[in-house]
Amino acid sequence: MVPACAPRLQLGSEILWSAHHETGDLSEWLQDGKGGSVVDAPDTSVAVSSDFAHGGTYSVKLTNNAATSLETASLWRQDSYPTDAYYSAWYYLPQTYQTTNDWIVMQVRAPVAGDPTTISLLLDVDLRSLPGGELVLTVFDHRPAYLRSPTPDPAVLVPVGSWFQIEAFYRNVGDDTGRFVLWLDGQVAYDLHRPFGLNPTVYFTACSVGDDLSPTESALYIDDAAVSLARIGPSGTF
Repeated sequence: MVPACAPRLQLGSEILWSAHHETGDLSEWLQDGKGGSVVDAPDTSVAVSSDFAHGGTYSVKLTNNAATSLETASLWRQDSYPTDAYYSAWYYLPQTYQTTNDWIVMQVRAPVAGDPTTISLLLDVDLRSLPGGELVLTVFDHRPAYLRSPTPDPAVLVPVGSWFQIEAFYRNVGDDTGRFVLWLDGQVAYDLHRPFGLNPTVYFTACSVGDDLSPTESALYIDDAAVSLARIGPSGTF
């Protein structure tokens, strides 16, 4: 059974962290010293923008002009989040892009057991092009036992020119009750059951990591990101 939604009227008390960007800066990501941004200058950038916003006036614009190797524009938060938690953000693509390689837009990472200074590659949520040009979400688990999850059939298509929500439920335990459920605009795209539990600390990243897109210079907007104890869903407010 897919984890259920909490009542909408109680959602405010379920929010562990959020970023709406109405401060006009990245302070919500940076607060308490538990977050930040990463850019591979000069090809990528992270900047607050008023071009588009899911709610209010501002969002964050991630630009990426990488041509020959993967480069990063990202925002991240880390904390010892509860074993069961939800990680979400709203995204906006102003136009369609053709991918050659995976275009990573969300990551879940964890420190390596016994070495908190090293962050493991764990789960990537990617955009990939279909032969007809449509974009879909895929999930890649960097551990050799799992790697890429099969794309759902029929595929859940990513909208272009309108805001869409990517939300994940992550059960961070080291046995077979571990779970990663991914929703696109409230529709289940993946429901993966496998051990996680590398570390109680979780790194949640909203990002644009890629190269060799067409057009080469990409823009991806992010708004209303959150970590919560209950599903927010596409109609939720917080």
